[in-house]
Amino acid sequence: MMNLSPININIPVGLRFYVVVVGCGKVGLEVATRLSRIGFNVTVVDKNLNTLDLLPEDYGGFVVIGDATERETLERAKAIKADLLVTTTEDDSTNYFVSLVGAKIFGIPRVISLVNDKENVPLFIKSGIDVISPIDLTVDTFEHNILEHVEPKVGEKQ
Repeated sequence: MMNLSPININIPVGLRFYVVVVGCGKVGLEVATRLSRIGFNVTVVDKNLNTLDLLPEDYGGFVVIGDATERETLERAKAIKADLLVTTTEDDSTNYFVSLVGAKIFGIPRVISLVNDKENVPLFIKSGIDVISPIDLTVDTFEHNILEHVEPKVGEKQ
């Protein structure tokens, strides 16, 4: 298994990069935690009241409990001030809707979305949403690891 470690970057003093992360499941929790640790201002939006219990003690961001498909919830998350919106729910329809609202209504300049169903990837891309596709990432990682350890047979040209 590939062990990915967080990227070590230094955020220049005075740079206040604000990120709204929608969904606090396995992916959203990790994204929010890592971004918070490297110095970004982060707000997590999730429907689940137990979200606070999931976040580690060193999480330095905010939490908004509510449905991100409702405009009022994104207003409470101060989406209008966000530099980046990351949608990480398990539901592509929710991720797509929230991504569009974030970009078009709140004017968030960059939107990255988890897209669980590979068939939905073109729709997100066509709409200007950056995509993270677990299936594509997994297959690409397998392919890379397999090919990395394949040696040509004796007598074959490289």
